[in-house]
Amino acid sequence: KRMIDGGIKKITVMGSVHEVGFYEGSVDDTTPTNPQSLYGISKNSLRQTIEIKCKENDVEFQWIRGYYIVGNTSYGCSVFSKITEAENEHKTEFPFTTGMNQFDFIDYDEFCHQVSAVVRQNKINGIINCCSGRPERIGDRVERFIKDNGYLIKLKYGAFPERSYDSKAIWGNSKKIEAIIEVIRRENV
Repeated sequence: KRMIDGGIKKITVMGSVHEVGFYEGSVDDTTPTNPQSLYGISKNSLRQTIEIKCKENDVEFQWIRGYYIVGNTSYGCSVFSKITEAENEHKTEFPFTTGMNQFDFIDYDEFCHQVSAVVRQNKINGIINCCSGRPERIGDRVERFIKDNGYLIKLKYGAFPERSYDSKAIWGNSKKIEAIIEVIRRENV
């Protein structure tokens, strides 16, 4: 509100797929949201509030909806961070779910490239998915992560049940981010 009142012309905010809530299928900017976690509810409320303020004040609005970012830092709360931490502690097993749920995973470097592309342009606004655009089983992605990093740790499948509030398959529609990357590419030619 202070930035808008101060005359800013564009606001870009990092959102999260968790603001959507339980949903199965491809998510775009028209997908209804119904988050069931406090994190998702707060993110969704922030998005709605900022969107209203931007419309009232003719401010460009970009909401970057991030999906499941893959990186090998031990800091953070993702399964990849926890596996890296466990590997660094020389653990041999990592308790895991069945690994069957499917999510939209995006490598950290590609995610950064997409975020940079979004903020460098103003032709495409609103909710923008920074994603791969395809679902992948979490078990497959985690196994590939372990292999790509040369980790020795093994997954202990079935140690945890699937969480009831996690979607069985959710991924981002990548049409907007692909169009943005094309806009940036053309401008840099």
